[in-house]
Amino acid sequence: MFNDFLKTTPFRFLVVGFINTLFAYFFGIVNFNLFYDLFGIIFIGITNNIVGITFSFVLFKLFVFKTKKTNWFHEYLRSYVVYGIKGIVGIFVLWLTIEVFGWSIYVSHALSMISTILITYKGHKSYTFKDKGYGK
Repeated sequence: MFNDFLKTTPFRFLVVGFINTLFAYFFGIVNFNLFYDLFGIIFIGITNNIVGITFSFVLFKLFVFKTKKTNWFHEYLRSYVVYGIKGIVGIFVLWLTIEVFGWSIYVSHALSMISTILITYKGHKSYTFKDKGYGK
């Protein structure tokens, strides 16, 4: 039974999401240290988002949702919609919990991440990688 769970789409999503988070974090730190003085934080933020979304998209497509015979470019563009919604919700949760409720950044950020993980999974499953033949 546990082995069956390890093969499910939600489990694969969590594992790949963890890898994506580590990649994005370290890529962002490296970019900051290499390019902040040359280009500033806006350039770094835009670059990190494009690379992070692209990295996540490829891993989710190949290892989680495994869609076949679909248009990669259309799925890639749809992933930006999902991540845009995720960003808006995440920022709202941070604002609400920090500015209105006065909670710490640690609790607020954890709550923001948990809420956006669910949104991202549902968004990718039902929108980005929507395919009649998608996996288990």
